[in-house]
Amino acid sequence: MKVLAINATYRPGKTTSRLAAKALEGAASLGAATEMVHLKELDIGFCTNCLTCYQDREAQIADCVLKDDVRGVLEKIRDADGVIFASPVHNGFVTGLMTAFMERATWTTLRPTGELMGLKGCPEPRLTDKARAVATLVSAGMMPAELRQYCDTGSPWLMEAGVMICNGSPVGDMYGGAVFPRELSDDEWQRAYFFRELSEAQEREAFELGKTMAQAIASGQVGPYDPMAMMSMLEETPEDNGEEGDRD
Repeated sequence: MKVLAINATYRPGKTTSRLAAKALEGAASLGAATEMVHLKELDIGFCTNCLTCYQDREAQIADCVLKDDVRGVLEKIRDADGVIFASPVHNGFVTGLMTAFMERATWTTLRPTGELMGLKGCPEPRLTDKARAVATLVSAGMMPAELRQYCDTGSPWLMEAGVMICNGSPVGDMYGGAVFPRELSDDEWQRAYFFRELSEAQEREAFELGKTMAQAIASGQVGPYDPMAMMSMLEETPEDNGEEGDRD
Protein backbone atom coordinates (compact mmCIF):
# COMPACT_ATOMS: atom_id res chain seq x y z
CA MET A 1 0.00 0.00 0.00
CA LYS A 2 1.43 3.37 -1.06
CA VAL A 3 0.11 6.74 0.09
CA LEU A 4 1.40 9.94 -1.51
CA ALA A 5 1.02 13.52 -0.28
CA ILE A 6 1.32 16.31 -2.84
CA ASN A 7 2.14 19.46 -0.90
CA ALA A 8 1.70 22.85 -2.56
CA THR A 9 2.90 25.08 0.27
CA TYR A 10 5.53 27.75 -0.33
CA ARG A 11 6.90 27.39 3.20
CA PRO A 12 8.05 23.85 3.98
CA GLY A 13 7.95 22.97 7.66
CA LYS A 14 4.97 25.17 8.45
CA THR A 15 1.36 24.21 9.14
CA THR A 16 0.38 22.57 5.86
CA SER A 17 3.54 20.48 5.82
CA ARG A 18 3.12 19.46 9.44
CA LEU A 19 -0.50 18.42 8.91
CA ALA A 20 0.35 16.50 5.74
CA ALA A 21 3.17 14.75 7.59
CA LYS A 22 0.73 13.78 10.34
CA ALA A 23 -1.68 12.39 7.76
CA LEU A 24 1.11 10.28 6.29
CA GLU A 25 2.03 9.17 9.79
CA GLY A 26 -1.54 7.99 10.26
CA ALA A 27 -1.42 6.00 7.02
CA ALA A 28 1.96 4.54 7.98
CA SER A 29 0.52 3.37 11.32
CA LEU A 30 -1.53 0.87 9.31
CA GLY A 31 1.39 -0.30 7.21
CA ALA A 32 1.37 2.13 4.29
CA ALA A 33 4.57 3.18 2.57
CA THR A 34 4.41 6.97 2.40
CA GLU A 35 6.02 9.83 0.50
CA MET A 36 5.68 13.61 0.50
CA VAL A 37 6.20 15.55 -2.73
CA HIS A 38 6.96 19.25 -2.23
CA LEU A 39 5.93 20.97 -5.45
CA LYS A 40 7.94 24.07 -4.52
CA GLU A 41 11.15 22.07 -4.86
CA LEU A 42 10.33 20.96 -8.41
CA ASP A 43 10.49 22.52 -11.86
CA ILE A 44 6.83 22.99 -12.83
CA GLY A 45 6.17 25.11 -15.90
CA PHE A 46 2.88 26.70 -16.84
CA CYS A 47 0.62 24.91 -19.30
CA THR A 48 0.85 26.54 -22.74
CA ASN A 49 -2.51 25.16 -23.96
CA CYS A 50 -0.85 23.59 -27.00
CA LEU A 51 -3.25 20.60 -26.66
CA THR A 52 -0.58 18.02 -27.47
CA CYS A 53 -1.68 15.89 -24.50
CA TYR A 54 -5.36 16.44 -25.35
CA GLN A 55 -4.90 14.90 -28.79
CA ASP A 56 -3.24 11.74 -27.43
CA ARG A 57 -6.14 9.50 -26.44
CA GLU A 58 -4.21 6.26 -25.92
CA ALA A 59 -1.36 6.90 -23.46
CA GLN A 60 -1.87 6.20 -19.77
CA ILE A 61 0.00 9.44 -19.11
CA ALA A 62 -0.03 11.66 -22.18
CA ASP A 63 3.17 13.32 -23.29
CA CYS A 64 3.73 17.03 -22.64
CA VAL A 65 5.90 19.40 -24.65
CA LEU A 66 7.28 20.83 -21.39
CA LYS A 67 10.10 18.59 -20.19
CA ASP A 68 10.17 19.34 -16.49
CA ASP A 69 9.32 17.51 -13.26
CA VAL A 70 5.56 17.16 -13.72
CA ARG A 71 5.65 13.75 -15.38
CA GLY A 72 7.63 12.32 -12.49
CA VAL A 73 4.91 13.42 -10.06
CA LEU A 74 2.20 11.96 -12.30
CA GLU A 75 4.05 8.65 -12.32
CA LYS A 76 4.08 8.72 -8.51
CA ILE A 77 0.31 9.26 -8.58
CA ARG A 78 -0.05 6.34 -10.98
CA ASP A 79 1.90 4.08 -8.63
CA ALA A 80 0.09 5.21 -5.47
CA ASP A 81 -2.97 3.63 -3.86
CA GLY A 82 -3.96 6.86 -2.15
CA VAL A 83 -3.17 10.54 -2.71
CA ILE A 84 -3.51 13.44 -0.28
CA PHE A 85 -3.59 16.87 -1.94
CA ALA A 86 -2.41 19.50 0.56
CA SER A 87 -2.34 23.28 0.21
CA PRO A 88 -2.52 26.47 2.25
CA VAL A 89 -5.54 28.67 1.66
CA HIS A 90 -4.46 31.70 -0.36
CA ASN A 91 -7.03 34.29 -1.43
CA GLY A 92 -9.79 31.87 -0.49
CA PHE A 93 -8.42 29.17 -2.77
CA VAL A 94 -5.47 26.79 -3.03
CA THR A 95 -2.05 28.13 -3.99
CA GLY A 96 -1.08 29.06 -7.52
CA LEU A 97 1.46 26.26 -7.33
CA MET A 98 -1.31 23.69 -6.87
CA THR A 99 -3.46 25.15 -9.63
CA ALA A 100 -0.49 25.21 -12.02
CA PHE A 101 0.21 21.55 -11.26
CA MET A 102 -3.44 20.55 -11.65
CA GLU A 103 -3.68 22.39 -14.95
CA ARG A 104 -0.70 20.39 -16.21
CA ALA A 105 -2.23 17.17 -14.89
CA THR A 106 -5.62 17.68 -16.53
CA TRP A 107 -5.26 16.30 -20.05
CA THR A 108 -2.10 14.34 -19.30
CA THR A 109 -4.09 12.12 -16.91
CA LEU A 110 -7.52 12.59 -18.53
CA ARG A 111 -8.77 11.97 -22.06
CA PRO A 112 -11.65 13.74 -23.85
CA THR A 113 -13.68 10.58 -24.35
CA GLY A 114 -16.23 10.88 -21.55
CA GLU A 115 -19.87 11.85 -21.64
CA LEU A 116 -21.83 13.63 -18.91
CA MET A 117 -25.49 14.63 -19.08
CA GLY A 118 -25.44 14.21 -22.85
CA LEU A 119 -22.31 16.30 -23.36
CA LYS A 120 -19.61 14.37 -25.18
CA GLY A 121 -15.89 15.11 -25.07
CA CYS A 122 -15.83 15.39 -21.28
CA PRO A 123 -12.66 14.39 -19.41
CA GLU A 124 -12.42 10.88 -18.04
CA PRO A 125 -9.49 9.17 -16.31
CA ARG A 126 -6.58 7.58 -18.12
CA LEU A 127 -5.25 5.89 -14.96
CA THR A 128 -7.86 3.15 -15.02
CA ASP A 129 -5.54 0.35 -13.88
CA LYS A 130 -6.91 0.81 -10.35
CA ALA A 131 -8.98 3.10 -8.17
CA ARG A 132 -7.14 5.38 -5.75
CA ALA A 133 -8.26 6.91 -2.48
CA VAL A 134 -8.22 10.72 -2.48
CA ALA A 135 -8.21 13.20 0.39
CA THR A 136 -7.73 16.96 0.58
CA LEU A 137 -6.08 18.96 3.34
CA VAL A 138 -6.03 22.75 3.42
CA SER A 139 -4.91 25.12 6.15
CA ALA A 140 -5.88 28.74 6.68
CA GLY A 141 -3.74 31.40 8.29
CA MET A 142 -6.50 33.59 9.69
CA MET A 143 -9.97 32.13 9.21
CA PRO A 144 -11.15 29.79 12.00
CA ALA A 145 -13.06 26.61 11.23
CA GLU A 146 -16.48 28.17 11.84
CA LEU A 147 -15.87 30.65 9.00
CA ARG A 148 -14.69 28.03 6.51
CA GLN A 149 -17.58 28.61 4.12
CA TYR A 150 -16.40 32.18 3.54
CA CYS A 151 -12.80 31.44 2.61
CA ASP A 152 -12.41 27.85 1.45
CA THR A 153 -13.58 27.65 -2.14
CA GLY A 154 -10.52 25.56 -2.99
CA SER A 155 -11.30 22.27 -1.25
CA PRO A 156 -14.29 21.26 -3.44
CA TRP A 157 -12.33 22.10 -6.60
CA LEU A 158 -9.27 20.25 -5.34
CA MET A 159 -11.31 17.16 -4.48
CA GLU A 160 -13.11 17.14 -7.82
CA ALA A 161 -9.85 17.50 -9.74
CA GLY A 162 -8.10 14.98 -7.51
CA VAL A 163 -10.59 12.15 -7.92
CA MET A 164 -10.61 12.67 -11.67
CA ILE A 165 -6.87 12.52 -12.24
CA CYS A 166 -6.51 9.66 -9.74
CA ASN A 167 -9.51 7.69 -11.03
CA GLY A 168 -10.62 7.42 -7.45
CA SER A 169 -13.11 8.34 -4.79
CA PRO A 170 -12.96 10.72 -1.82
CA VAL A 171 -12.23 9.32 1.63
CA GLY A 172 -12.09 12.58 3.58
CA ASP A 173 -11.03 16.19 3.77
CA MET A 174 -9.61 18.49 6.40
CA TYR A 175 -9.81 22.24 6.86
CA GLY A 176 -7.16 23.45 9.27
CA GLY A 177 -8.70 26.68 10.52
CA ALA A 178 -6.76 29.36 12.34
CA VAL A 179 -6.22 28.79 16.06
CA PHE A 180 -4.72 31.54 18.20
CA PRO A 181 -3.08 31.14 21.64
CA ARG A 182 -5.16 33.95 23.16
CA GLU A 183 -7.46 36.82 22.29
CA LEU A 184 -5.55 39.14 19.95
CA SER A 185 -5.38 42.90 20.31
CA ASP A 186 -6.51 45.16 17.48
CA ASP A 187 -2.89 45.68 16.46
CA GLU A 188 -2.15 41.97 16.61
CA TRP A 189 -5.11 41.15 14.36
CA GLN A 190 -3.30 43.07 11.65
CA ARG A 191 -0.45 40.57 12.01
CA ALA A 192 -2.62 37.56 12.76
CA TYR A 193 -0.79 35.14 10.45
CA PHE A 194 2.24 35.33 12.74
CA PHE A 195 0.24 34.28 15.81
CA ARG A 196 -1.50 31.28 14.29
CA GLU A 197 -0.76 27.98 16.04
CA LEU A 198 -1.27 24.32 15.22
CA SER A 199 -3.41 22.59 17.82
CA GLU A 200 -3.13 19.04 19.08
CA ALA A 201 -6.70 18.46 17.92
CA GLN A 202 -5.71 19.42 14.39
CA GLU A 203 -2.72 17.09 14.45
CA ARG A 204 -4.98 14.27 15.66
CA GLU A 205 -7.48 14.99 12.90
CA ALA A 206 -4.77 14.89 10.25
CA PHE A 207 -3.48 11.61 11.69
CA GLU A 208 -6.99 10.13 11.57
CA LEU A 209 -7.42 11.33 7.98
CA GLY A 210 -4.38 9.29 6.99
CA LYS A 211 -5.65 6.27 8.92
CA THR A 212 -9.04 6.56 7.25
CA MET A 213 -7.38 6.54 3.85
CA ALA A 214 -5.28 3.49 4.67
CA GLN A 215 -8.31 1.66 6.06
CA ALA A 216 -10.34 2.40 2.94
CA ILE A 217 -7.55 1.11 0.72
CA ALA A 218 -6.95 -2.02 2.79
CA SER A 219 -10.65 -2.89 2.96
CA GLY A 220 -11.23 -2.43 -0.77
CA GLN A 221 -13.73 0.39 -0.23
CA VAL A 222 -12.19 2.68 -2.85
CA GLY A 223 -14.08 2.85 -6.12
CA PRO A 224 -13.21 4.37 -9.50
CA TYR A 225 -14.17 7.91 -10.45
CA ASP A 226 -17.95 8.40 -10.62
CA PRO A 227 -18.85 11.83 -12.05
CA MET A 228 -22.48 11.73 -10.93
CA ALA A 229 -21.50 10.82 -7.37
CA MET A 230 -19.01 13.68 -7.33
CA MET A 231 -21.62 16.14 -8.58
CA SER A 232 -23.96 15.10 -5.77
CA MET A 233 -21.21 15.44 -3.19
CA LEU A 234 -20.16 18.89 -4.39
CA GLU A 235 -23.74 20.15 -4.15
CA GLU A 236 -23.68 19.49 -0.42
CA THR A 237 -22.58 22.20 2.03
CA PRO A 238 -19.09 21.49 3.44
CA GLU A 239 -19.24 20.27 7.01
CA ASP A 240 -17.75 22.27 9.82
CA ASN A 241 -14.68 20.29 10.78
CA GLY A 242 -14.44 21.73 14.27
CA GLU A 243 -11.30 23.45 15.44
CA GLU A 244 -9.10 22.79 12.42
CA GLY A 245 -7.15 25.34 10.40
CA ASP A 246 -3.98 27.50 8.92
CA ARG A 247 -2.12 28.82 6.14
CA ASP A 248 1.16 27.20 5.35
